[in-house]
Amino acid sequence: MLKRLRIQNFILIDELDLPISTGMTAMTGETGAGKSILLGALNAALGQRLSSKAVLKDKNEKAIIELELELPGYLKSEFLAMDVDFDTHSVFRRELLPNGRSRAFINDTPVKSADLAHVAGQFIDINSQSDAGLLTDLAKQIELIDSFVDASAERNEYQTVYNALKRVLEQQKQLIAQANGSDLDYLEFLFHELDKANVKHGEYDSIEESIRINKDASEYSELYSELSWLIGGDSKLLDQLFTVESNLARLASKDDSAESLLQELLDIIAQTQSLERELLERKSAAELTVDVDALIDRKQQIDGLIRKHRVLDAEALVDKFDALGAQIKSIKDKDALLKQLKSEQIKYEGGLKTAGTKLHAKRLEATQFIQSALTSFLKDVDLPKAKIELIWQEQDPSSVGIYRPQFMFSANPGSPLEPLSKVASGGEQSRVKLALKAALGKHVRLSCQIFDEIDVGISGATAEKVGALMSDLAKSQQLITITHLPQVASKGTTHWLISKSSTDTTTESNVTVLTPNDRIEELARMLSGTKITQAAKNQAEALLKAR
Repeated sequence: MLKRLRIQNFILIDELDLPISTGMTAMTGETGAGKSILLGALNAALGQRLSSKAVLKDKNEKAIIELELELPGYLKSEFLAMDVDFDTHSVFRRELLPNGRSRAFINDTPVKSADLAHVAGQFIDINSQSDAGLLTDLAKQIELIDSFVDASAERNEYQTVYNALKRVLEQQKQLIAQANGSDLDYLEFLFHELDKANVKHGEYDSIEESIRINKDASEYSELYSELSWLIGGDSKLLDQLFTVESNLARLASKDDSAESLLQELLDIIAQTQSLERELLERKSAAELTVDVDALIDRKQQIDGLIRKHRVLDAEALVDKFDALGAQIKSIKDKDALLKQLKSEQIKYEGGLKTAGTKLHAKRLEATQFIQSALTSFLKDVDLPKAKIELIWQEQDPSSVGIYRPQFMFSANPGSPLEPLSKVASGGEQSRVKLALKAALGKHVRLSCQIFDEIDVGISGATAEKVGALMSDLAKSQQLITITHLPQVASKGTTHWLISKSSTDTTTESNVTVLTPNDRIEELARMLSGTKITQAAKNQAEALLKAR
């Protein structure tokens, strides 16, 4: 359920901090006062798409809508799927930025606004007078029907087969379009060109590395050659060291103190010989072992192919070669592949018929329950003689089944049953929608329903019955309704008055939680208009006492 709504810089609202009570909250006010603005803020906090720039009161500042909620435990899996920590006391926040973008958060964790809307849809339902969804929208009707029975296993089985059939049909379509729209000779020319080039994965990077390593190889070789020559070549450095060693050896044979000098010299000779060997080895390694010009030519060839085939790099070129091969093979094997796909299509169509029949049987179980529930609720909205039936019409397989529901309606005895969306008047449609929403609320795990003037087009005793039905629904769930009917507003456990104030430079919408005495004044205004009479006050008091 909703606990608190905070709004900053949204349309005509500077700042608002509004607690939301349990039970039924009635929202009233003059036309244009801002009732729809408040509903729009709620929609924004619950993830609805909107133009951020159009809703900023101060165009240079962001708008913030924050909604505190007490969430049912069954939503934990939804939170985990989004990698968001679950808490039964959570905060949904939407920030609308001056640049036109928006950000959504759940408990300060960034989420997509679509994810916000998906989670909200699990526990809250927003209904407006212009929303004919349950009267015309197949998916919404199926959702209502499936809420009366546990058809999850049958729906999953049907959806699996339906998706498989859809995938096979798409493969057939792509294969035919590919074959009809392709020049096989040209594709084979491109394929053979790449085949001849024989570019391999990793080759291009290897070429670049070899070119880099060998670029200055000749210079290195000359330096190593010169250094090794200075040690052991005509410079005779080693020969001179060996001469010194011979002379020092003779001295040591006569003077024992010279023995240590001889040993130091022998170490120097050994290190110098080792240095000479290392320089000769490096000279050999630095000498050219590859043809750099050939490497450069190969790199240029691959670069040319990359440009010709309009790919990103050499790796993509290899992928293009593989893709061309697969495309050519599929074109040549088109008939065989189509035959295989046709066989799969027939198999899945049979499976879809079986799964769809099982799903339909499950939905037929719900039909009588639905008709009984709707008949009862129609009496509650002052349509006691109306008749409504749910019939099923076979259709081409769709994502929801092989039969589609059709609500048939007759407002008066003797009148034939006809499609509800075509024969019901505006007032009747509002009441039927309310009955459908009442049925939905009784059989779907909803924590909150919001009605935006869904009681339009009714008055008098009918309005009294509609208000009573809403009050009854509010015993099991939170309910917020925008209404112009005092009979409905009087049923609320809480009453918000939406008003508008203006100065020379600005206009602002305000929300006031009415006291019992204030409610009498507001209901009297709704009953009699701008001039509030004592009779209207008396009637307002009577409405409040009767709730």
